[in-house]
Amino acid sequence: MQGTDLDVKDREKILQAVNEGKRIRFITYSLTDTMERQLDFVIAAILKKHDHPSLQSTLYSCLKELVVNATKANAKRVFFEELNLDINDPGEYRTGMEKLKGNISEKWIREYGDKARARGLETSITFDHTDDGVRILVLNDTDLIGADEVRIREKLAEGMSYDDLLSFYMANGDQTEGEGMGLVMNLLLLKGEEIDPALFRIGNVEGKTMGRIEIPFSEKFESVRGKDPRGWRDRPADETVNLNFTGENS
Repeated sequence: MQGTDLDVKDREKILQAVNEGKRIRFITYSLTDTMERQLDFVIAAILKKHDHPSLQSTLYSCLKELVVNATKANAKRVFFEELNLDINDPGEYRTGMEKLKGNISEKWIREYGDKARARGLETSITFDHTDDGVRILVLNDTDLIGADEVRIREKLAEGMSYDDLLSFYMANGDQTEGEGMGLVMNLLLLKGEEIDPALFRIGNVEGKTMGRIEIPFSEKFESVRGKDPRGWRDRPADETVNLNFTGENS
């Protein structure tokens, strides 16, 4: 459901924040239907305000992949703790992942999302936007472990070798549902919109895992990797609208 305003929680609050150019932040623990509608709506509102509605599908797809990965990483951390396995030990990581593959489901995601909430492991999604561009930052409360970082960097490097989705599908066939392939799809979707892939970043920030998407609307847009590397941090706190969803539908 792209860009719809049906059944959107805090719809008027979101619209007011977008129209006033304020930063918007969501806090969540799993990507439920409610949260999907929230994210879809805020993207649609921002893109409409800045006259770039054609980017809706691409931006929403990219963000959804980041949020799924972020919430799943927090849940996975709890799962490993329950098994008394060290997620940073390669052998114990393999053992835990084998057990996880046999358990993961929509029910598991909700259950361990609730457990992550109880442990205080959250995922934040922050939107900054101006007439020059939009920046979306996804942070989850667990650092990117070595095995996952290697896999992600390998997948992103692989994605850079393709020019479009069609060539990727032709080369990979049935493997396109494999772990990490969603990030490759993000890269290729952005390429398809002629957006510099360097504006899509994954990494560690102060003990958290970061996913960031930057979309220029004009030549004046500056990435945080450019002249102002602290750009997303410099907005005053009183210009941020926090939307913290802590109920069972968050």
